[in-house]
Amino acid sequence: MPIQRQGLLASFAADARANVAVIFALTLPILLGVTGLVAEYGHSLSVQANNQRTADLAAYAGALAYSSGSSTVLMASAAKRVGELNGVAPANVAVDLVTSPRNSANKAVRAVITIDNPLFLAPILGVSNTVRVVTLSYAELGAGVSGCIIALDPTKTGVTLSGGTRITASTCAVSSNARIEVPCGTAITAQSVTYDTTVSQPCTGITASSITKATTSDPLAGNAAIAAARARFATLAGQSSPAAPLVPTPTGAFSIDFAYNDSSTKAQATAAGCSAAKSGSTWTLTCPQFSGAEYNFANLTFGGGINFSFNPSGDVGTTYNFSGPLTLQATTIFGPGYYSFGGTVRATSYGSTTFGAGTYNFAETFATGGSGTVTFGAGTFNLAKGMSTAGSVVTSFGAGTFNIGRSATTCNSSTFSLCNNSSGATTFAGPSTFRFQGGIANGGGSTLTMGSGTTNIFQVGPSGAGDAINVGGGSKTYLADATTFELGGNLWAPNGGGSCLVISAADQHDIRGNFNAAGAVVMGAGVYTIDGYFALGASGGGGSPCTGYTVSVKATNVTIVLSGSSVPASGSCANTAFCVAAGYSNIEITAPNSGSLAKLAVIGPAAITAGATFAEGGSGGKISGAFYFPVGAITMSGGAGVAGGTNCLQLIGSLISLSGGTTAASECIAPSGGGGARPRLVQ
Repeated sequence: MPIQRQGLLASFAADARANVAVIFALTLPILLGVTGLVAEYGHSLSVQANNQRTADLAAYAGALAYSSGSSTVLMASAAKRVGELNGVAPANVAVDLVTSPRNSANKAVRAVITIDNPLFLAPILGVSNTVRVVTLSYAELGAGVSGCIIALDPTKTGVTLSGGTRITASTCAVSSNARIEVPCGTAITAQSVTYDTTVSQPCTGITASSITKATTSDPLAGNAAIAAARARFATLAGQSSPAAPLVPTPTGAFSIDFAYNDSSTKAQATAAGCSAAKSGSTWTLTCPQFSGAEYNFANLTFGGGINFSFNPSGDVGTTYNFSGPLTLQATTIFGPGYYSFGGTVRATSYGSTTFGAGTYNFAETFATGGSGTVTFGAGTFNLAKGMSTAGSVVTSFGAGTFNIGRSATTCNSSTFSLCNNSSGATTFAGPSTFRFQGGIANGGGSTLTMGSGTTNIFQVGPSGAGDAINVGGGSKTYLADATTFELGGNLWAPNGGGSCLVISAADQHDIRGNFNAAGAVVMGAGVYTIDGYFALGASGGGGSPCTGYTVSVKATNVTIVLSGSSVPASGSCANTAFCVAAGYSNIEITAPNSGSLAKLAVIGPAAITAGATFAEGGSGGKISGAFYFPVGAITMSGGAGVAGGTNCLQLIGSLISLSGGTTAASECIAPSGGGGARPRLVQ
């Protein structure tokens, strides 16, 4: 028997047919457990990936909310709302404001999503039926803070301070792609400071949440509104200045001498188809009025002390032609009509000369002088060879259309369409249309008013010297608001100290030349596209009485766009496209608050390295808007700064140099991509 039992056991052990089944039965629970763990782990990884994306979105949304209002309540609400939109219950999203893990000087919004993920297969092994999945994200505040003082060119000096300058830029960044120099006695207070080469602050003059070595891109590069504003220069190049008006050349055979020989004068008048009557020292010439009536005269002459009345009750449809020159010296009245003068007309009255409403054609120069008054009614005025005033005569025109060619006679060292040198006032009522071939000169001490209302049209070509408007010292020039404002030459007043220049408000001001002034300047609202430079006080001058109070420069709701195609050759404004120099303290330049160019005060050249400067005397400024000179330097001295309220001052140039006084800076224009100081995900 024992021998038999041994044989059976040995036989069973030697039989391998059941081994696989036994091993499989023994390992099956282990295989099922591993499979369950792998499946559960994979599912948890998928949940974690989805939750990470949601946490990133929640942190960023919370940071945006906090940046806009500094409210942790709004921050948490925004983050939880994003979680809910992505299938995560608000209770599973924790949001708090912490120190940034990237930069301890900055804050960050942390979003933590906690989910208990259910397990279905793993419990076979007797483990828990859930696993906790935790994801978190940080969105740093203050990263990508918008720059309000930016020096773009890495080859220049960057941002440099001197002379006790203090920059206050509490809500934005001071940035340089080169160095930043803050010597002792100067200071920068900013939300952040970035540089790309070195920072020099021997007396620790920088106060900022972070000082970082980094490059800064041009925030206005690609700005569509700026590109469109610069494209206007091509429009200017295609504009043509008005031509001299074409006027009829009258012929006439009848001459009348109004003197004290009554019978001779009456006979001459009868021969011309009219009648003459004398009362005291006044002659009255009357010509019959009927449809198509036309009267032709060669010359009218007047004896000493003779007053003259010409058809005072005439009709605007009656034509009067005068082929010879005409000189008016006493009290004279011309009734309404259609007048053509072939010779020079001089109204050098010591009484009054009055022309009725109508159409007036002058083939030669029209001149006024003396100490009396010269008055025209409303109408159309075509002067082929210019107009001039002298003496103390007061000259006024009714509203109308004024087409004036360039004079052949020199005035203010050049030839102009209008030369106003009277110490009396010259006034054109409005609204009117002014088409001048050869510019406007308002001499020293003279007063010129052009237009009234808001719908005037100014189309003014250059004088012989290239000036569309030339202003003398002590003069007063008032240009009414306009729908069209085109100057085909310089606005030139470098010797206009003590002058007052009021420029029309117009949506668009086109100036094919330079803007150079030395007196008080009031710039009406609108865009000024200047194909050259803008200089105030380049040769001296400064503020003076204007519009009821002392004005230096007052420009409200104004954007100035400069080509820099020409620049001053010498002086404190040399080689600059924009310059405010000697005597121009307390200037006011305010950019518009709305429209495509909102908050843009001055747009400098895109390719010409002509910058902006506030030189000696240009102190105490109230400037609101962005100065954008991507390839030109911006230099400020004397403490030019920003006005209060909602105004801003943003400086973007190839380099920024500030000296003297305090400059308050803030962002005006956000980068083209939208947004200003934006958060960024850092972990």
